[in-house]
This record gives sequence, C-alpha cells and structure tokens, in this order.
Amino acid sequence: MQNTDVIVVGAGPVGLTAALALRQAGIDVRVVEAGADIPDELRASTFHPPTLEMYEPYGITAELLADGLICPTWQVRLHPSGERAVFDLAILRDDTRHPIACNASSRSSAVSSTPRARPRTFNARATGVTQDGDTATVELENGTRLPAKFVIGADGARSAVRQALDIDFAGDIYPETTVLVTTKFPFERHIEGLSNVSYCWKPGGNFTLMRLKDLWRVSVYPRLTKTSTPWSIPPA
Repeated sequence: MQNTDVIVVGAGPVGLTAALALRQAGIDVRVVEAGADIPDELRASTFHPPTLEMYEPYGITAELLADGLICPTWQVRLHPSGERAVFDLAILRDDTRHPIACNASSRSSAVSSTPRARPRTFNARATGVTQDGDTATVELENGTRLPAKFVIGADGARSAVRQALDIDFAGDIYPETTVLVTTKFPFERHIEGLSNVSYCWKPGGNFTLMRLKDLWRVSVYPRLTKTSTPWSIPPA
C-alpha cells in the first residue's frame, strides 16, 4: 500500500531541489539519504543566473548571496603572462534579475536549510527499486521496503535506482584527473587582475581558481604519464 506520493533517493542538490519543488506544490514527498547527514562536500561551487532565479521563490537565493561571494565577472587567462578575456555578466541585466554568479561552499546545505527540503530518513541506503502495477517500491539495505506512486533516483553516479531499472549512464568521463585543493593563500595579491572565477591556461596544462568568502578553491589537472594509473570510481 502506498504511503507517499514520491520518494526521492539521494539528498544531494538535485534530490533536495526536487523535493522542495514538489512539496511547494502540495505533493507528499519522502527523501531517503544513505549518509548520516546532508552531504557537504565541496563540489560544484558556482551558482549562475538561471539557478539563482530558480531558487529565488524559496528564499534560498537571498541566503546564497548573503553567505557566498558575488562574482560580477569571470575570465579565461593565460599564465603566467596574464593575458585574459574577461566576461562581464552585467551584459545580462536585461535578461535576468541576477546578472552575476555567486560562489558558495555547498549547494546542498543551502537547499537543506529550507525546512521543506529536509530529508525524513537518514542512514537509508537504497539498493534497488521495483514496480508492481501503479506502485514503485524502494528497497533499502536494512530490508525496509518503501512504496510510493513515483520514485526519483538522485543517488549519484553509482545510482542503485538507475541500475535496478537497467538504465545506462550516457556519456563518457573526462579523460583527466582533477585534484581539488582549498587554501587561504591570497592569490589575489600575487596574480594581477584575477576574477573570482578564473580559468587559467599555461604551457602543458591548465588550472582553475575560484574564490570563496574565506578561501580559494584550486582545481589542478595533472598530466598522466605512461607509467601513471588514472584514478577510478571505487565500487559502492
């Protein structure tokens, strides 16, 4: 017997945003999350104008702008010469209410601060989903079965929901390794003219500098040699 309209598997930004929108529309939603709390990993950090507009009705945009760092420009630059192309987002002022980007540490925590987006079930790892007539049932690792009218699989690259439905993950991974570092080193004092979002290219490779409120986020792309082994996604 169904006891909810929609079950969302995964409490990352996609799952929480889906739950928030559905609950705002009066639909009963249950979010289940494998972890013990909201994931707060530093992944994508930049909120662009369409996302800021999407979150505005829920009050999340105001929180992001208050706690994050406004980015009126972003740039692509050559290093170490400093030649650069700077893109001024103010050109979008007639097309959006937010002609800026905003760097913040975690989209998930920003969304989860809205009570209507909060998960109801933590420590609940989904292992699969089945369908019987008009009912979809999420199967959890502890043996619990949760029925609903619909299930949204937002449980990441190794999605148990997608695997249970035998749905391929289309596309390819980037043929590179990314090393993400956060530091309080003041790059702005040593590299002239940095934007808060700067994509930097140098002979033999590239790196990205994104400034957050209290630190810099640095993405480095090391070159793989013939003897090095690419990193891979570990098994679930």
